[in-house]
Amino acid sequence: MLEKISQKLIGYRVKAAREGRGWTQDELAKHLDLNDRQSISDIENGKRALKPDEMLTLSDVLDRDIEFFIDPLAVAGEARFSWRAAPEVPEDTLDQFELKAGQWIGLLRWLREQRDSRASVLKRALRLSAQSSYEDAQERAESLCVELELGIVPAESLIEKIEREMDIPVLFVDTVDAADGQSISGATCHLEEMGVILINRNESEARRFFDLAHELFHALTWDALEPEHRESNSVEGRNKGKRIEQLADNFAAALLMPRASLDKLIDRSRLEDIAHLCEVAALLRVAPVTLSWRLFNLKLITDDTRRRLSQEKQRPSVSGPPKRFSPTFVKMLHEALDNGKLSARKAAKAIGLGLNGLIELFAQYDLAAPFEL
Repeated sequence: MLEKISQKLIGYRVKAAREGRGWTQDELAKHLDLNDRQSISDIENGKRALKPDEMLTLSDVLDRDIEFFIDPLAVAGEARFSWRAAPEVPEDTLDQFELKAGQWIGLLRWLREQRDSRASVLKRALRLSAQSSYEDAQERAESLCVELELGIVPAESLIEKIEREMDIPVLFVDTVDAADGQSISGATCHLEEMGVILINRNESEARRFFDLAHELFHALTWDALEPEHRESNSVEGRNKGKRIEQLADNFAAALLMPRASLDKLIDRSRLEDIAHLCEVAALLRVAPVTLSWRLFNLKLITDDTRRRLSQEKQRPSVSGPPKRFSPTFVKMLHEALDNGKLSARKAAKAIGLGLNGLIELFAQYDLAAPFEL
């Protein structure tokens, strides 16, 4: 059974619903027949509990179901997102998808709590600020490669290291499509107790890994360098992006293509050999255009070679898209259902798949559904 939600989390929901209506605390106080805004401030800060009749009035005047305020699997009002999305994705479509993503993350947090596996209060963070240079971001990435022992091909173990060493869950998800097949590439979700990275599992392998490294930067620098709610995932948009996003791109490039790996994999006598450089890009799980800029910025190739390499197409991955969500997430969900801590219908609603979809999800991970239809 799901436990009762804390007053602190209810307060987050009240604030989110109030701001969604564009009301001040004074305006909400009048609707609840309270004396002043301080009462609303105390409710939103978790210092004052709502009475049953106040909860009913709140639900009515803010046009929200009571479930919105008391659902322990939700993150409304407390989660902050930074999305990498194509300009073609409408804002209301992104907003709707954010609500869906919030359900996945709320469920993930609840499942972690059932295992008593809350994040450490000592968060890992990169020592970077708004005054940091691109070279600083690259240096931090190179150091992280060594610290995490990512090896010659960092992409091979990056997901495992992010989840196990940094305690940052990574979820591979189906997103939304807009005009011309444009979509949402990924996101970082910031909560008080943890960060979560979302990656579009249907994009190319190279793009998935670059987005993963980019979002890792945001997860590790959120408090010092909070990103915009939405950023472009197009090459043109990234080139015109704000400094934080350019720092993130420099970090991602150095993390996936550290100097030590380039020195090991590239034959210096073949730095003008486009076929050889494409082989290196495939080994590192990056696109030729991404490698071209990394090598050019390191002054290892000429601008002519950069242009020729950037025109090469990425080799398709033979493994196909990763499974939905993650092994850890799905196993925790299966365990909670099997132990009776969560009903199948509640889980299906939170994950947005329906009962049959939930069965199919477990089957992808060779797990028998712990419930019957």
